[in-house]
Amino acid sequence: MTRSKPMLTNLLLSLSLLFGCQRASMPGKTYAVVIGISDYQALTYTTGDLRFADRDAQQVATFLRSKAGGSVSNANIRLLTNRQATQETIQQALTLFRQAGPTDRVILYFSGHGLPDSFVPYDARPGDERKLLTYRVIKAAFHESNAKTKLCIADACMSGGITRQKTKRSALATNEPDGSNVAMMLASRSTQRAVEDGRLAGGAFTYFLLKGLTGQGDVDGNGIVTIRELHKYVSPQVKKRTKGQQTPIFYGRFSDELPLSYL
Repeated sequence: MTRSKPMLTNLLLSLSLLFGCQRASMPGKTYAVVIGISDYQALTYTTGDLRFADRDAQQVATFLRSKAGGSVSNANIRLLTNRQATQETIQQALTLFRQAGPTDRVILYFSGHGLPDSFVPYDARPGDERKLLTYRVIKAAFHESNAKTKLCIADACMSGGITRQKTKRSALATNEPDGSNVAMMLASRSTQRAVEDGRLAGGAFTYFLLKGLTGQGDVDGNGIVTIRELHKYVSPQVKKRTKGQQTPIFYGRFSDELPLSYL
C-alpha cells in the first residue's frame, strides 16, 4: 500500500514536529547557586527566623535537576541552606559562575531575609553591615561570568531594591546587543515584604514560581514556559494570594520568548 504525496508530506511534517518537541531541551549547561535560610544564627523563631526558606531552596534545586528544569547535574548546583549559607560560603559558591561559557546559563536563587541593598546570610549580625551579601557583590559575580543567560531569582523582602542599584558595567542592569538575556525575578517591590504562607508551606512567590515552571505557566500549551508566560502567571497569582501586599517584579533585558522550562 502506498500513501498519496500530500498525505506523506503531512505525515512527515507531523513526525518532524513531534520529535522536534521531544528533542527540545535547555541549551548549553546550567550553573546554579541556590540559597535558602530559615534558621539564622542571630535569630529565633520569635525574633525573626523564617519557616520555609530552606525548603523552598531545596524544591528549586529539585526542579533544576528535573527534565523540565534542564536536568542540571549535582556538580553544577551549589545548594546552601541555613548554617551552610554564611557570607563567606555564598561568595565562594558564586565563583561557580566563572565556569560558564557563552552558550551556558547561570542562576542565583535566594530565599531568606532581605534589606534595601542586600540579602542577609546566615551569620549576619544586627548592625554589622560587614556580614551582608550586598547587591554589589552579586552583580560582580554575574559580570565575571561569560554566560549569555543570567537569572537572579529572589524570594526576599524588599528584593526589588536590586533594580535601583547603579554600579559600573552591572551585569544585572545592562545587556550587550549580542543575544544575551539578563533577568531578575523578584518577589516584591523595594518597599514590600515577601510573604510566607503556612497553607502553601512556602514563600508565596516561590510556590507560584514553581507551579508556573512545572506546567501552570504554559499558557499556549506548547510544552515550553517562557519568561513572559511565567510573569503573566506568577504576578497575578501572588498579588491575589497576598491580597495586594506583594507585587513580583520581572526586570532586565531579555527576550520575551526566553525559555525557562521544557515540559
